[in-house]
Amino acid sequence: MTSSPTPSSHSDFFARRARLRRIAARFDAPPHLWCYLVGKLALDPAYAAVLDIVRDSERPIIDIGCGLGLLAHYLREHGCRAPIVGYDLDSEKIARAETTARRARLKDVSFRCGDAAEHREDSATVVMLDVLHYLAREHQRVVLERLARNDGAVIIRNGLRDRSWRYCVTLLEEYWTRWSGWIPSRAPIHFPTHEAILAPFREVGRTGEARPLWGATPFSSHLFVFAPTSQPQPT
Repeated sequence: MTSSPTPSSHSDFFARRARLRRIAARFDAPPHLWCYLVGKLALDPAYAAVLDIVRDSERPIIDIGCGLGLLAHYLREHGCRAPIVGYDLDSEKIARAETTARRARLKDVSFRCGDAAEHREDSATVVMLDVLHYLAREHQRVVLERLARNDGAVIIRNGLRDRSWRYCVTLLEEYWTRWSGWIPSRAPIHFPTHEAILAPFREVGRTGEARPLWGATPFSSHLFVFAPTSQPQPT
């Protein structure tokens, strides 16, 4: 016997849907991109997972591979007030992220075109969602070693290379993103293994939590969370 939804669950559902629509409405996007944004916000559990970790933290947040800046909008819409800086190598996406954030009047949110992994932000929480597989294997190792030396928390979500059907679907989706032009065709496709992500952190004495995070999607997504090794510096 199943119980009927309570009034509070109905209100939570409508409140959540209203938040997602408010975020998507900020983007001056053609219909296909608007549908992508709504679908991403509704189905991808990564944003809620990051929010659970940083909600009450005052540490600045570095969003590596921020794209259109969707994570920043999600965090602000759900009450996170930590400063956020998003980095991406795609100048067009950064320009659109800046315009949208300015239109939405997001405070303490900025976007920069460049590789955030080249810089060390000791007091920041570093978030990297679905970025590693766009790097060659040697570059992945370099980036992970830099992140492992960061004193703040590190949150990584990525598809993993294994023998599952989810990995096959993830690989096909990546080829589609190149065919569609969403991701430059020159970008490599090299999905890391579970061990490849953990090893650089283990070598400097850091342990982390790792768990599947694919939600309602068919992709081979996993979340890795490494706790901060120092207290945030006063501002």
